[in-house]
Amino acid sequence: MAAAVRVTLCLLPLLAGCATGRGLEPVFALAAEAPEDMGLRLWFDGSTLVAAATGIGPHRLPAPVRATIDGVAPAGELLFVGRECGPFGDGFRVDKRYRDGSEESFRSALIAADGSVLERRHSVPLAQVPAAVLTTAMRVGRDVRRCEIRSDSAHEVGWNAIVVDGAGHTYELELGLDAALLARHRLVRSSASIATVH
Repeated sequence: MAAAVRVTLCLLPLLAGCATGRGLEPVFALAAEAPEDMGLRLWFDGSTLVAAATGIGPHRLPAPVRATIDGVAPAGELLFVGRECGPFGDGFRVDKRYRDGSEESFRSALIAADGSVLERRHSVPLAQVPAAVLTTAMRVGRDVRRCEIRSDSAHEVGWNAIVVDGAGHTYELELGLDAALLARHRLVRSSASIATVH
């Protein structure tokens, strides 16, 4: 896991202004209320903030979102429940882990407030990931932590890979079904400090 970075909330509007037109303000407005174990996630393309998510906890999910999650990712252990804005849309992100003996798998979904699926993923054991996907991922970071199939509401559209480079930086990669690298975003997990200005 990436080292935690503390973000002072009074700076968040400045960060949101770096988001190349994407409206990340709904995420930052919730940051002060994020559960302690579900902080901020920030994705950067170079020095530009391109996506953000903040934990909200399961009790704040709209009913249509809960119904969809029960369909696309039933049961499992909740790892993250939050509000996310970024290239896949504005919605609610739910990450889950599943255990079968010593085996672990993961599912993640971004669901719009009306319950429609914006994006979803499921992990694939590294031994079953196509060699071309692993080769592309390892060009960014030799430590490939996880590979996932990424889908829209109906079809598989590509791969995601989470890798760590030699400096300990975590990257989330978007690859096409042909393993071509489409995007490389640095993922920073952070906590928020609440500053009172007089």
